[in-house]
Order: sequence, then structure tokens, then C-alpha cells
Amino acid sequence: MASPSRWPKFCATAWEGVVASQYGLFCDPVYEHRDRLGNRFWMGGYDYTISTVEWLKCGCPWCRFLAKRFLRRMRRQRNEWRVEVRVKVGRYLWSQGDDQGIIIVVDGYEGYFTLWTTEGDPAARWIKNRIIIPHVGWPYALAEAKTCVEECIRNHPQCQAVAPYPIGAAPLPTRLIDCSDPGCLRLVETNPGMCGTYVALSYVWGEEQPHQTTKANLSLYKDRIDPAILPQTLRDAIHVTRALGINLLWIDGLCIVQDSEKDMHHELARMRNVYRHAFVTIDASSAARVSEGFLQDRELIPMPEAVLPFICPSGNSAEQSADGALVGMFYLGEIWSKYSTWQDSEDVDGKPLSHTVSRGWCLQERLLSTRSLVFTSETLQLRCHTQTQNVGGAHHDGDNDVPRLPDAVFHPDRHVAPGSDEWKHIHERWWDIVEDYTYRKLTNPSDRLVAISALAEMFAPTLGPDYLAGHWRNTLLEDLFWSYDSFCSLSPTEYCGPSWSWAYTDNSMSWRDSWETGVPFAEIIRCTVTLQNEDLPFGSVTGASLILRSSLLPCKWNLEQLDPVEYDLVPEFPIFSWLSSLDQRLYFKSDVDITDLLGIRMWFLPLKHYYSPHELCMNGLVVCRADTDVLHSAGAYSQGDVYRRVGLATLWDSVAAKEDSMDTLNDSDVYSMLSQIPRVDIELV
Repeated sequence: MASPSRWPKFCATAWEGVVASQYGLFCDPVYEHRDRLGNRFWMGGYDYTISTVEWLKCGCPWCRFLAKRFLRRMRRQRNEWRVEVRVKVGRYLWSQGDDQGIIIVVDGYEGYFTLWTTEGDPAARWIKNRIIIPHVGWPYALAEAKTCVEECIRNHPQCQAVAPYPIGAAPLPTRLIDCSDPGCLRLVETNPGMCGTYVALSYVWGEEQPHQTTKANLSLYKDRIDPAILPQTLRDAIHVTRALGINLLWIDGLCIVQDSEKDMHHELARMRNVYRHAFVTIDASSAARVSEGFLQDRELIPMPEAVLPFICPSGNSAEQSADGALVGMFYLGEIWSKYSTWQDSEDVDGKPLSHTVSRGWCLQERLLSTRSLVFTSETLQLRCHTQTQNVGGAHHDGDNDVPRLPDAVFHPDRHVAPGSDEWKHIHERWWDIVEDYTYRKLTNPSDRLVAISALAEMFAPTLGPDYLAGHWRNTLLEDLFWSYDSFCSLSPTEYCGPSWSWAYTDNSMSWRDSWETGVPFAEIIRCTVTLQNEDLPFGSVTGASLILRSSLLPCKWNLEQLDPVEYDLVPEFPIFSWLSSLDQRLYFKSDVDITDLLGIRMWFLPLKHYYSPHELCMNGLVVCRADTDVLHSAGAYSQGDVYRRVGLATLWDSVAAKEDSMDTLNDSDVYSMLSQIPRVDIELV
């Protein structure tokens, strides 16, 4: 094939080099390499060198784009110019499948970009990304979404493996909305054993729904529901359901009798299956309240930073240009990292891209769904167990996706050996989910446990079976090493869980997995919970008691080092014989405001210990006596002193820190010291 004629305004260096090499897209991917001295090198891709003077004087679209993107950074971080500039370009290592991205490195300064073209352009065969879809409610967008769902069903083995039933064979929920006649909706009740295909809706209420199903209107809704009385989000969901070719839709506000406690408990116990068995879940992510709807046109994306030629490789059957070479066009812009689905994703104006990722109930709805159509504030996405993709083929930055459930939890009959690497991964994944969940908001704090109960039920065959107010009996000692990200009240107005559970209050928390290493010092004697409803074994509790056999070591404030960020406690009496009490500090991570603890007697309750030749550490809880109100609500087991958690602490001693000491620790030293510490049974509520 003849070489294509150079486009006007393109310099020879760019045209005959980076353009002719297809921007390094077909070279080895670009990746960073460091040598033993820490020097940084970029490998792979296509690279060339251009004189600095030529580059700065050149006005071709490629050189002008590079100058716009990199010149300011180079000026800011360098005091002198080099004679030559080295440029490297190619696909970046993490670009996978049809989702293409390129990295450009100019004299060591890298930038990440996405490229896209239009359907029908000669370059479309090789450049797979397309423009993002802003018109999410238009027929072409919903038709494209339907195609993506069908491709997932046919071509995703991972999704097929976790799907509980073949399409059309899933058991139906108790009630569904019949959308076959959009002008005359009906609430239909199913019979046990009925199977079929339905869509589920995940959305944010954000306000009261005056026309939700109640005992008073249940029979009326079975006859007819006037769509005009429904809020816009529900009407939009009905429209999408019909566009997918399905007539049955599940919506919690209409399919659960909202003023019937019996029906509410019955349906909550089956919530896991509602989303697991749905053909697809509509995730109304962009709507902050139910009256907003989610099918509005989105804002158009910014203009591309460059429009560049693409010399198509030989062997294409499309029409060629007059000189025998085929040249298409593509658009280049910065990576659209904002089109993601993580909880802290915001657009350029600081507005949240997704409202469902900020709500507690929506987490399990998303994770349990085999696939979801996510209507974000920017575009429409399909999220399944294989991938998240922007409908229409636009670039999606998968680094910010909400992590999926481990495959093993979808196969409860499969045995995962406790302590195996797979089991550890599942346990860690549980705590990742809990951490994510605690950052989300709940309208009713009392839903703290019930709104994640369907996920707990999924993990129970592997981590359970006993579930204790957000913790697992088999790993309870390790699971106590969590801490809140902000202070909570010492006396919450509403009981949500025991003080030793992350469910105690609605604060966000982190599991400190590094603290749970070591040898157990404490022993769990008994742990019991009182369920609010026996039909919901993973739901809310009205009381809980944990009895540990450990030590209660009285401690006090280290007033010399009291700091508003990190607080130190010291034992009132020496714990280890060769050091004074002031050498044995407790690094304290408090659950509650320190001002609430001043004047309150506290104890260190060690849970685990570990040592090296030069140090001994004990990790555990800081507790105080529980007041009478807490004891009454929590259902304490003991008649004597009962305690409540107020934080975590580490007791750390370093032999090497003693200037006059050359001693080292060994097994007999540690055993001797620990055996001198008395142990008692301690009840926490």
C-alpha cells in the first residue's frame, strides 16, 4: 500500500513517526521500570526525539497538543531547557480489551488519555472507544443498553457461573408491578413456585412517597395503579423495563406493604433473592430523590483536546483514499476518570455522580444483582460480574468501580477451607464491604444491621454460620479490631448494637487488619445476641453480651503527652517487671470524644500479643464500666461489673529503647511475663 499523503499543517517528524506508527497502539504497552538505584525508565510503546527549538516553533496539531499538555509542567519543574525532548507514546499497560487508553511521556512527564472515534469512520475497526452517551433515555440509548445486557447473557462465562437460574426460570417475588399496559399498571401477587423474568429497581427515596402500598390501598392497586400518581423515578423505571422487553418490575415502595410489620419482615427476609433473581437491576444512581427521575439528558462532555489522523493498517476492506492509503480520524482527551461509580466520585462542580452509592440500602442491592443498568449523572453503564462498561462503548475507568463479591459466596455448597488463602480473601472482602457500607447514609439508624443483612447471609456459608451483630463467631477475636473514623456518643439515643460492634452507632469505621496479627491472649467464653425478629437472623438486635477471659489493667491519662490527635494512656501499675509504668505507654485510638472520658475510670483489656527479640506488643480494647441504662437495654448476662468498649489501644515496650539495656526477649521471657498477669472473665455490652 502506498504511503498516505501528509495532512496539511502536520510536520514531517510527527507524520512520518508517531502518526505512521499508529501512536504506538500496536507496540508493546508502555510501563514504568526502575533500576536498582531507583532511576526511572519508561519501556514499550513508540518513542522519538525532537529538538526543543523545532518542537516549540512547530505549529502542527500533534506538537501543539504536546506543548499545551506538558510545557507548563516542564517549565514549573525545570530551571533550564534541554536541547532535545524525548517523546514516548503507546497504550498503557492497564488498558484492557476494547477499552483503549494511551500514555504519553514527554521528558519523563507522563499523561494518560483516552481516544475515541465515531461509528463508520475508517479508524473504527481499530479504535474501539466511542463518544459517551448523554441522552440516556432516548430509544437508541436504551436499545444499546438492551444489546449490552444480551451480550452479557450470551458471552460472559463469569456472569453465567454466578447466575442462580437460567433466564426465565427464576422464582418470582411475592408481588410485582405489571407494566404490560403502561396506562393501566397493576400490582400482581404471585403464587409459590411461579417463575419468570422481572426487573428490580434500586433508587434513593429521599422523601416520602404518599402513594406507596399500604393495607388500605392494597386491593385497589391489584386492580389498577394510575401511573400519573407515581413519582418520576418510578415512571422512568417502568419506561426502561418496557424498553428492555419485560413486563414485570419490582419496586420496594409498591411491592411491600409499608404499614404492615408482618409483611415488611416477610419481604426483608427474602430481599437477597429479589435482587439475585432479577433479570437486571435498574440503578437510578443520578436521582437524589424519587421525584427527580433519572432519564434526563446529561451534559455533553468537553470538547476533545485534539483531532488526529489515524493511518489504518493494511488489510482493511473499507474504501481507501485516492492515493491508496486509508486514513481515519480519532479524538484525544484526558481519561474520563469521573465516569465511575465509587462513593466519592464527583464531577468538576463537586456534585456527586451517583446518589445510590451514598445510601446504605443500595450497597447490597448493587452487589447482589447479577447485572445492573446504572444511570449515573453523566451517562449509562452496564455493571455485571465480568466488567463495568459505558453503554455505547465510551471509555470507562474501572479503577474506581465498587469491588464485586467473591465468586465463592454465590456457591454456598462449595467448601472453602478456613484459613486458606481464598478464605482469607473472602474474610477481608467482608470487611471491605462493611467499611464501604459504614460510609453510606441511612434514614433510620436502627437499620444499621438489617440494611446489610442480605450480604451477611451470602457470606454466612463461608464465614459463619453464627452471625453476632455484624461479626462472625469464628473470627470474633480478630474482628474486634475496628475503629471509628470520628468520635461517637458515649450514650447513643437509640440502641443499634453493642459497644464492641461497629453497628453500635452510624459512624464510618475502618478494620485495622494489621492489629489482629499475633497470638491470642484473650479467650472468648460466651457471646450471645438477642434478635429483634427471629425470622431475620442477620438483622437487628435488641441486646448482646460478650464475655472474654483476659486481664483488666487499670490505666490513666499520660498528662505530659496529652495531644488532641493522638492520646496516650499509661498503666497505673507496672505490667512488665523490668520497666516502670511510665515506660509502658498505651497508644489509644478512642471511639468517643476524649472530653466524655475525663474523670471516668478506664482499663486496658489485651486481646493479642506478639514479640520480637527487642520488643513486646499487646493489642486490645480500652473499656470502662457500662452505666445502668446500657445494662438494661443490652441484656447483660453477669450480675457483677459489666463493661463497654471506648476504643482500641496498643501497649508497646522496646527493650532496645533502654539505653543501658542489652537484653533481648525470648520465648521463656515472654511466657514468664504473660503468666504473671492475672486473668478474669469480663463481660462487654
